[in-house]
Amino acid sequence: MLFSLQIPNIGIAQSYPIYKNNSAIAVLDQDSLFTDSNWGKKILQEVESKVKELAAENRSIEKELELEELELSEKRKIIKKLEFDLLAFEFDSKVKKIRENQAKKQRKINYFLNENRSKFFKMITPLLLSLIDELGVEVLLNKDTVALASTGSDITKLTIDRINKQLEK
Repeated sequence: MLFSLQIPNIGIAQSYPIYKNNSAIAVLDQDSLFTDSNWGKKILQEVESKVKELAAENRSIEKELELEELELSEKRKIIKKLEFDLLAFEFDSKVKKIRENQAKKQRKINYFLNENRSKFFKMITPLLLSLIDELGVEVLLNKDTVALASTGSDITKLTIDRINKQLEK
């Protein structure tokens, strides 16, 4: 008679506990809150539109200035040096003023973006506070400051979903 002794493979049957409790520390990606939320996407589209408009305006101005510079170069051949120097100075002053105006427009776009980001984070602060209370989170860190964290500690997606629902009202 042949006896077969079957011993279960303990290594295979063994399971490891999976941490399912909410962490007292959570992380989120602040940039994603803005860029991936519906509200932030709308602002970013508006900024992109303004930047494209400014870039097109800059290209148009550049073409006009190139033509004007060519005309000035042609005039240089037929007018007196003093007269040319005056025209060159006026052209240079005009270019500087245009650059200042275009830079001012770019700063205005940057200001618009920064103001709306600030407004966004002020609007969502109560929502974030409510969410961390609900989840039992004691510390909320920006993902950029964390070297390593479990995927369960990242509440970015959940937060974006809540922001979208809240700001649609």
